[in-house]
Amino acid sequence: MAASRDRPDVAPLTEWGGITEPTTVLTNVMLGLFAMWLAARLGYAAAAEGRAAMFALSGAFMATSVSALFGAVAHGTDPRTDPGVRQRFWRLALYTTGAIGAAVVVSVAFFAVHGTARTAILVFAGVKLLAFWVSVTRRPEFRVAAADYGGAFAVLLVAALYAWVRFGSSAAPWLVGGVLVTLLGSVIQARRIGLHRHFNHNDVFHVVQMVALYLFYRGGVLLVDR
Repeated sequence: MAASRDRPDVAPLTEWGGITEPTTVLTNVMLGLFAMWLAARLGYAAAAEGRAAMFALSGAFMATSVSALFGAVAHGTDPRTDPGVRQRFWRLALYTTGAIGAAVVVSVAFFAVHGTARTAILVFAGVKLLAFWVSVTRRPEFRVAAADYGGAFAVLLVAALYAWVRFGSSAAPWLVGGVLVTLLGSVIQARRIGLHRHFNHNDVFHVVQMVALYLFYRGGVLLVDR
């Protein structure tokens, strides 16, 4: 699960049919629609089986979808003609990224612990989300979102490893794999590793993140509440 982790370039590299960064827009839309489909499938299963952890993870998928689609609009808007629109949708993508992290932490509260520990984690998730929204309002920068997002996935990784060792969770290997693939995508994005000038690091990241989403989904369908 991930938002579009890339900030729109100040000067667009390519333009097609009035859409700037067309490949990035396309891969963002693909990521958003894929995440939405997985969110619907996981949410339906969670409602049918009454699994809170699974339902929380489906919420993370839906937030990923919304963030990716906001990112697509931001990338596709020409900053020379509509800078305000571009920045507004970039901010919306950032705000939604916070919801991804919060939903991931909520899922941990249900599949890894119970009792007082669960309550504490749920409170932490809510406070974390509010603190992030305040921070990103003051500083609408990706590094603020990256810190929040990275922290949430660190919590998920530790919880998944704990559930794997403590309970023999069948979901844990998939979740760990999803976190590791997300990390790989982040490295590709940060180091600006692209395949072509028309398929840059942002586009590669979106494709890699779809692989991570599939791994998270496979783990999600196996999650059970504690």
